[in-house]
Amino acid sequence: MRKTIATTKDVARLAGVSPATVSYVINQHIEGSPKISAATQSRVHEAMAQLNYVPNMAGRNLRRLLTERICLSLIDIGRPYDNKLVQDIQKVADEYHYSMIINTGDTPDRKAKVLKQLHSRLADGAILKYDDVGQDDLQKLVRAQIGLVIFSNKLVPDGFDVVSTNEEEASYNGARYLIEKGHRCIGFITHIFDDPSMDIRLSSFRKALKEAEIPVDENLILTGADRSEDAFMSAKKILQFPQRPTAIFVSSDRAALSTIWAIRDTGLRIPEDIAVIGVGNIPESRYSSPPLTTIGPISLDFTEVANLLFSRLQDPTLQGRKHLIRWEVIPRGSA
Repeated sequence: MRKTIATTKDVARLAGVSPATVSYVINQHIEGSPKISAATQSRVHEAMAQLNYVPNMAGRNLRRLLTERICLSLIDIGRPYDNKLVQDIQKVADEYHYSMIINTGDTPDRKAKVLKQLHSRLADGAILKYDDVGQDDLQKLVRAQIGLVIFSNKLVPDGFDVVSTNEEEASYNGARYLIEKGHRCIGFITHIFDDPSMDIRLSSFRKALKEAEIPVDENLILTGADRSEDAFMSAKKILQFPQRPTAIFVSSDRAALSTIWAIRDTGLRIPEDIAVIGVGNIPESRYSSPPLTTIGPISLDFTEVANLLFSRLQDPTLQGRKHLIRWEVIPRGSA
């Protein structure tokens, strides 16, 4: 025999209050809800427990045209930088009683699908960690009253907020750091890009070498920064060239750690024989042997990024804002 699902009327009857009071107790965290006494709240919660009552959140949110959900869209998952982003955003979402979903947009089709789902009210707001989204697509979401925070070094805030870094400047300074240490033959392990012009770290590296009148050896520029094992193999290949570099600039810390392993596997010393610099300042970079010289934020704290989104959800009329996460060269033992 099927059990009858308890309703707010059943809870109200058992608690001796009105159905409206039950609703107010359930929604008490929502701004504008009446204040209910502790004694009344206790009676309502006891009645809910006795009846195994579960609020119909989907129906309630549908009536309010809210999902109480945010979306975090990443290019990929598993990167230490993004893992910390997830943790900090989830922590703030919990404070606002919001749930969070995570999806990836690692291809143009998937990115388009994410934007379409957001427009269909997949979530009340979203943080997008890829910057090749068109301004027109973003404006469609703004008009649909979807709160948006975009990681981008190119987009201009316009009804949404932009989180940027000084990636180009910091990458240039990283290359200059190696040059100033006396290195003239420098290898580079980079990410794979469909459009090479998007590779800011490599272009900044080239600029620094050109200004120092140091020729770029194209043979010493290899992909591999996307996966640790690929970085290991690319580093091994670089080390086999007749004119072995005295330093390697690696586009991610994870790949730089693999590069250190490859160098040690060859019997070379770091930094005496070859220096290594990475990008990201992930926690593991401090504990490698030697500790990894890197480029990135001094502290990985994305609480303010999450606060940008929730302040926009509370006040959609806010002007577009820009938040800079500053990157610096962080000298350690590997260079």
